[in-house]
Amino acid sequence: MTTADGSMPDYTNRTFICSVLFLDIVEYSARSVAEQIRLKERFNAVLMEAITGVATDDRIILDTGDGAAVSFLGDPEDALFAGMSLRDSVSGGQELTGGGPRLQIRVGVNLGPVRLVKDINGQPNIIGDGINVAQRVMSFAEPGQILVSRSYYDVMARLSEDYSKLFHYEGAKTDKHVREHEVYAIGAAPSSLRRTLPPPAPKPAMRLPSFRIPKLPGLNLRGWAAALRVNSKLLVAAPLAFTLVVGTGVVARGYRNSDGEGKAAAAPKAEPRSTAVQTAKAEVAAAPKAKEPETVVATAPASS
Repeated sequence: MTTADGSMPDYTNRTFICSVLFLDIVEYSARSVAEQIRLKERFNAVLMEAITGVATDDRIILDTGDGAAVSFLGDPEDALFAGMSLRDSVSGGQELTGGGPRLQIRVGVNLGPVRLVKDINGQPNIIGDGINVAQRVMSFAEPGQILVSRSYYDVMARLSEDYSKLFHYEGAKTDKHVREHEVYAIGAAPSSLRRTLPPPAPKPAMRLPSFRIPKLPGLNLRGWAAALRVNSKLLVAAPLAFTLVVGTGVVARGYRNSDGEGKAAAAPKAEPRSTAVQTAKAEVAAAPKAKEPETVVATAPASS
C-alpha cells in the first residue's frame, strides 16, 4: 500500500476490521522453478487486473509465495467482485503461452481483524485472525472455487438480496487446529448483478502546468536591469523620507503646544444652590411694596 508520493503510510501496529481475500495457486510447489516463475507472472497480472477499480489506499497486498492475501479496508463488496473476476479470468484452465502448466487458483474470503506490522526485513506484513481464517477457508476450496466464512456471508447477505442469492451453504469444516468453520460457496454471478455502491474513482495524478516566457524582439535586458535598480532605490528611499517629514511635523507641533499656547481661561465658578436662593429672597424683601388701593365709601346725605 503506497501513498501518492510512492511511500507507504504509517499504518503499522494498527488493527483493521476488513475483508481478506486469500489466493493460492494450485500445485505451485510441485512445479519447476521456471514454471513457477511463469505461473506467478500470470497470477500477478490477473490479480492486478481484478483489483484495478479499488483505490490504492483501500487495499493491502501481501505476497505469500504461492499466492497472495489482499486486505480490503473499504467496502466488503471489493473482495467479492475481485474474487469472482479472478475466478472468471482463469476459468477453463488456459495454458500459458508457449506451453506449460495451466493456472488454477483457490480462493477464500473472510471478514475479521488484522494488524499491519513490519517483518524482519522491515517490509509490511499482515497478521491476525482475519487472515488466518481466510487461509483456513481457502484450504477447504476446490480448484476454481470460492469459499467464504460465516462472518463474511452475514455481512454480504444483509447488504443486498442479490448478493445473498450467490451463496450456497457448504456445511461446517474442521481445520488442522480442530476449529470448525461454516463456509459458503459463491456460485456463478448473473449478468444483471451490480454493486450496491459504485467503486470510488481512482485519484488522478496532479500535474503542475508548465510556463514558458516568450522572447520579445528588441528587448534591452540591460536597460531594464538598470531601471529596476533605480526603481528599487526609490522604493526604499520614499518611505524613509515620508517618515522623516511626518516625524518632524509631530515634534514641531508638540513644541508649539508646550510653549506658545496659553492655558484656557478658567470657567466661572458656579455658586452653591443655597447661596443663590438666599440672594433671591433678599432681593424680593428689598423691593418696594406696591401701594394698596384706597377704598372709598360713599355716604348718603342727611335728610333735612
